Amino acid sequence: MGKEIMNKNELQFYDFLGIRVHALTKAKLLEAIEFAVASSTPNNIIGNHNLHSLYLFHDNPHMRQFYDRNLCTHVDGMSLIFLARFFGVLLKRHHRTAYLDWFEDLLRMAEKRSWRIYFLGGKPEVANRVPEHFRAVYPRLQIRSHHGYDAFSQQTTVYKEIKEFAPNVLLVGMGMPLQEQWILESIKKLRVNLIMPCGAIMDYYLGAQKPAPRWIGQIGLEWLYRLLCEPRRLFFRYVIEPVRLMPLFFHKWQKG
Repeated sequence: MGKEIMNKNELQFYDFLGIRVHALTKAKLLEAIEFAVASSTPNNIIGNHNLHSLYLFHDNPHMRQFYDRNLCTHVDGMSLIFLARFFGVLLKRHHRTAYLDWFEDLLRMAEKRSWRIYFLGGKPEVANRVPEHFRAVYPRLQIRSHHGYDAFSQQTTVYKEIKEFAPNVLLVGMGMPLQEQWILESIKKLRVNLIMPCGAIMDYYLGAQKPAPRWIGQIGLEWLYRLLCEPRRLFFRYVIEPVRLMPLFFHKWQKG
């Protein structure tokens, strides 16, 4: 199935620093989403990579299992684009496809094609407002949601809700690596067309977090903006993790 979609879209992939990413522009990513939803094969996964996931990939075996299961993986961070260029990989700025740059295109596509979207994640006060918020803009959009606080509980109603709603697209937003872990653990209990980890996208749209201006992301400084906004929560991610990755960078650089 993965090869079928990738051949139809002529998706180019690159291997570097131990990971694999696909050179997806926004248009190509939306095409891949459309093919995955139309596929007769259930539970296709489209993931994303950034500098944080690069660290987790080498630190967490569950993350490696998750990316092995992916149909394709788009780049969600300019830091990774810059690293790729340094190591001779021909990724460009337009291959950075962050959720905020194409999420509304997905919603318009879903409304037009009558896709059902289910969002799992976030705090109850955010998740409960998701359907009303987006139907105010996309009135024919079929969307439901459930907070992420009981997703791992044996008493959760999430699986029942997903089965009854039968979504075409399941969005899981719990942050890395929890969302990827939930997807791996739940894949045998689900039957949906497409599953995508989506991080804090709903927090941005519902106002729980303030997104960085899009031009900051394009020059590779979104991490600095977020660090200044939430230094205590994000210090390890944006300061310690890159330092811990330095031996990997140096080793790959030595090998040419």
